[in-house]
Amino acid sequence: MKPAIVLGRPIPYLTFALRYILATPKPLACILFVLFYLLAITYCRSNYFRDPTSVFFDSVRGYDKIYSLTREQQAASYIEAANALTDAHTPSAEPKLCLGVATVSRPDKQYIRSTIGSLLDGLNVADRRAIHFILFIAHTDQRVHPIYGEKWSETLPDTLLSYDVNSTELGKIGKWEAEKDYRAKGLYDYAYLLQKCYDTGALYVAMVEGDVLAVDGWYPRAMAAVDQVEDESTWDGENRSWLYIRMFYTEAYLGWNSEEWPRYLGWSFLIFLVIAASLIGARACSPGLQRNMSNVSLIVISLVCLPACILLYFFAGRMSMQPPTLGVHRMDNFGCCSQGFIFARHTVPLVINRIQHHTMDYIDMLMEAVADGENLSRWVVVPSLLQHIGGQSSKGDQIADSRAKMIWNFGFELYSAAKLRIGPSS
Repeated sequence: MKPAIVLGRPIPYLTFALRYILATPKPLACILFVLFYLLAITYCRSNYFRDPTSVFFDSVRGYDKIYSLTREQQAASYIEAANALTDAHTPSAEPKLCLGVATVSRPDKQYIRSTIGSLLDGLNVADRRAIHFILFIAHTDQRVHPIYGEKWSETLPDTLLSYDVNSTELGKIGKWEAEKDYRAKGLYDYAYLLQKCYDTGALYVAMVEGDVLAVDGWYPRAMAAVDQVEDESTWDGENRSWLYIRMFYTEAYLGWNSEEWPRYLGWSFLIFLVIAASLIGARACSPGLQRNMSNVSLIVISLVCLPACILLYFFAGRMSMQPPTLGVHRMDNFGCCSQGFIFARHTVPLVINRIQHHTMDYIDMLMEAVADGENLSRWVVVPSLLQHIGGQSSKGDQIADSRAKMIWNFGFELYSAAKLRIGPSS
């Protein structure tokens, strides 16, 4: 097809090509699809950079602190004000929740002040009265910890815990400290603190690590989650059949997991069949489509365009395409890590017994083993009630530090400090 001649002048080839494309459905459709696809990629890059399950994840922008910065300031102000207190808090005789926090001295930065400040800041009088707070400085010589002797550490906790054990046990703990056996000592400390919380008689126990931030209003949200889990859980003899409610999780392990790929593949194939069959059926019923949609066009749409769109869906990331709804959900798989758990009172002896007989595991691995072995459900609060801020591990080595930096809840940073002061739904 040659360029036309208008009034004796040939139309330029570029203009002719443009007119041809615009007047011809097939090339125009291809160009529009490419433009649509490029726009979709641009949208994904702009909106899904916080999703660690996405290929568009940006580790530079994704780990930006937004709400955490505000919460750290609030926590610091609370601790500063607490240093002026003269009287310690009077413990409740019948606490609803025992809050246990263990801390050890870190090589450089200490996070425990931010943790305690964020856990207590924002609690009303009734909430504070319902909590028995135990702060455990987990050293045989507590004077080595930088917070030892600070006024707030004596007035804020209901119990300032130390090792109350015989000389043999104390010698074993001291050996772990000297040999830097963090795993054995960490498990021992966890069980020790868990037992002390159990001894308070509280109905529930919250175990929180000393390198997290708590969202403003975490306690009423946590208790609302407990009520919902109690309502939705089945009875197991005399008790509800759940092990814990997770106060922290990281989205990094909630992507397109290989265990579920048969389901993903099945749905993708079903969508492919439905759309391809719809196109074939529409062409059979439409004379216009019969003229403009050839067999080659069907093949291109089915084997190029559709797979490209499905692939982009998976590239966008599961947390972006299938985000969890707000509230309380079952999370029996892929949960991480051990920054914060809420246990029902009746499960505490079970957990302690497991820890005492498996001293070479990690806490979160032990929790999963207990739940699987006892057929207990596991739950999570969305968004996370805690954020992990411990970019430097208490273990004091670079490998542990790099792993610690990856333990992050990206949704936590989207909390609004202003709205949180209004109510728990924000």
